Amino acid sequence: MAQRRSVLSSKTSRAALPASDAPEWEVISPGIRIGYRRGRGSYGRGGNWLAASRAPDNKRVQTRLGKADDLLPADGKAVLTHEQAKDAARAWVKGLKVGTDASPSLTVSDALDRYFEARSAEGMKAIDDARSRAALHIRPKLGSLRVADLTIGKVRAWRDGMVTSEKRLRTAKRAKEANKILVDLSDPEVIRRRRDTANRTLTILKAALNWAFNNHLTADDTAWRLVKPYRSTTSARIRFLSPDEQRALVAASNGAIRDLISAALVTGARFGELARLRVADYDVVNKSVFIAESKSGKPRHVPLPDGGAGLFARLVADRGAGEFLLRQESGAAWAPSTYNRSWKAVLKIANVQSVTLHELRHTYASTMVRNGAPLIIVAQALGHSDTRMAEKHYAHLAPSYVADTIRRLAPDI
Repeated sequence: MAQRRSVLSSKTSRAALPASDAPEWEVISPGIRIGYRRGRGSYGRGGNWLAASRAPDNKRVQTRLGKADDLLPADGKAVLTHEQAKDAARAWVKGLKVGTDASPSLTVSDALDRYFEARSAEGMKAIDDARSRAALHIRPKLGSLRVADLTIGKVRAWRDGMVTSEKRLRTAKRAKEANKILVDLSDPEVIRRRRDTANRTLTILKAALNWAFNNHLTADDTAWRLVKPYRSTTSARIRFLSPDEQRALVAASNGAIRDLISAALVTGARFGELARLRVADYDVVNKSVFIAESKSGKPRHVPLPDGGAGLFARLVADRGAGEFLLRQESGAAWAPSTYNRSWKAVLKIANVQSVTLHELRHTYASTMVRNGAPLIIVAQALGHSDTRMAEKHYAHLAPSYVADTIRRLAPDI
């Protein structure tokens, strides 16, 4: 038998209903009803859609969904068709079931703010970088949108826009010099870098929205869950210094920058970790350095080779436990970018090209792997939570039965 057509399904049938302050209700799912009300004093203004259900405490609840498309064309937000009203009612009820904190007015910026607040209280590392990426790439395009209004298409279009958009001009001077800087989208390396940036930013957006979903602030995660990151965007090739280049760097430096370079080579620590070291962090008895704050959030002890132990023993001699271990020539602690000029001068003298201070960390790891250290040991020394990053960047350097067998048995011309 054919299903009876709802009296609320068309403008014509709704117009035939008598004006009344009591809604006309239609059951659309078990426990969910939509209502249509055109009050006695609303002649010529059309009716409104309502929804009714029961909250988790079994209390009857009701809400206004929006205006019916009796007189105005539907826009899916303020003015709804019959089918759109049913969808809106189901979404509203889903929000009721996940908890009273769910709010249809929650915006992407609201979700970011609450996520950063919560993670900051938990001691999230690199939160400043995440905030900066969100301010630069997420908030301008998505910030004012309601989370409930996000769609797969909107999120994917935003992700793709980071790859194809014009280059941002970071200073007023540069903006004045050129109205537009075109991106060479035919350059594979440009695309790779931009897609890598898009992936990193998508990770932040997903983390914030997943936090909101898991904390019952929104009812559905489909819009962002189904948007995947670009594949093969992170370059696996990393610059490693040879032993001769390492010696050349140290020989070309002196004073504070020499101590910084040497400490990086013998510990594999990040610049920020080195800059925060105090005299008390060096264990003279065990010849190891204690790194209390790391990117992964896990403290670690880094044993030192004899040369490294000699370096740190000299640095801590006759100094107070609370003093910074590594200092600039002025005696001040190292801060981001304060080493740039000295670093570039050392590179020029040593005739070493295209190297960043951070790549001394990769040099430390690659040297250990080449010398036969298991990847789990390298990962622990670097402060990684598992071996995935070590495998990605350094596994090809490790001596292996497969590689040795191929070299021994393959044709050699």
